Amino acid sequence: MVAAFVFKLLRSAVGRRQTDIAEYLRVDVSTIQGWESGRRPLSALSGTSLLRVRNSLIALGAPAAAANLLTPAVEADVILSTAINAGPVAIDSRTHPLGVAVVRRSLLALVTWPFTGVAPEALRALGAPMGRGPAPRHPQLSVAMKERFFDHLLTAADSARGTDGALLRRQAVYLLGFDHRPSTIAWLIGEFHRIVRSNSLTHAPSGLLLGRGAALGLARQGDLDPVRRFIGTDFTDQQQVTANLVYWAYWLGEIPDAYSSDGDMLAGGEVVWTGHRVLEHLLNHLKEPMGADLNAHSLWALVQARPNLLDAGLVHRLDASTKVQDAIHDGLDQRAHRELSDVYFAIRLAGR
Repeated sequence: MVAAFVFKLLRSAVGRRQTDIAEYLRVDVSTIQGWESGRRPLSALSGTSLLRVRNSLIALGAPAAAANLLTPAVEADVILSTAINAGPVAIDSRTHPLGVAVVRRSLLALVTWPFTGVAPEALRALGAPMGRGPAPRHPQLSVAMKERFFDHLLTAADSARGTDGALLRRQAVYLLGFDHRPSTIAWLIGEFHRIVRSNSLTHAPSGLLLGRGAALGLARQGDLDPVRRFIGTDFTDQQQVTANLVYWAYWLGEIPDAYSSDGDMLAGGEVVWTGHRVLEHLLNHLKEPMGADLNAHSLWALVQARPNLLDAGLVHRLDASTKVQDAIHDGLDQRAHRELSDVYFAIRLAGR
């Protein structure tokens, strides 16, 4: 699936045929063909062997940032294949790949690639893989496989409502935002209302992330009201504001440690992050339709939490004032409009 496609992209990027790569790696050409077709999953390789493949591709000229995605691509395949094989059958959250570790943006970009067709940033410059005739531009899943994947996520989210399954539930809910079936959208609407009604849930920092994920899932379907409502009713005290920013930092890789629960991630990462990567990401995604309101609010909160980020040299390098000014427009939500205006004047004032 994903790892096979990434390997083929990398081979194409270095301009080598399957026979060339097989000779370089000292394997049979049928092995390379199996890796690229998925008949011999790269996930079957040992960690040492996978590292050797990655390093060999880099030595042949593959961009390191792209080649470094080979290992997480294998992890993405584990998530996809586990859900597809299980279908509507529940899996214990203690062994489910979405229930044992808080995942980051880099991994979920690979998991969702077959559904969105949007390649992870490090792979976008590589173009399409070489092949005879027209080649797909992203990993392919059949309609039946996609339905089994999302059917499993629905089962997982419903069966993981206890404390022990909180992480699985949240991450399943987030991924369900990529399912455009009307029945799933109706489920997400019901889930969001259940979360909002449970004040004890949304006011716990880890529960806040569950509501955040459900709201963003509905925004992905074109309904921005849940995100706006969520910002207005649940980001109401410093604990919630901090939880949102810490999660941003972890999501973007600014907090290096891995965690097995949202609670551990929020507690362990609270003092680690600087906000530099978060600032750059938010500035570059202020005009993103789906997340504009949350990104604007998060940027506003970030500037208050880390005022040192308004260093004139940094904001000038990131062209911060121009990006914020360009994002302020008449169609923006009133709250987001006000908060971006505050950020713009704070940046201008700091730059004097």
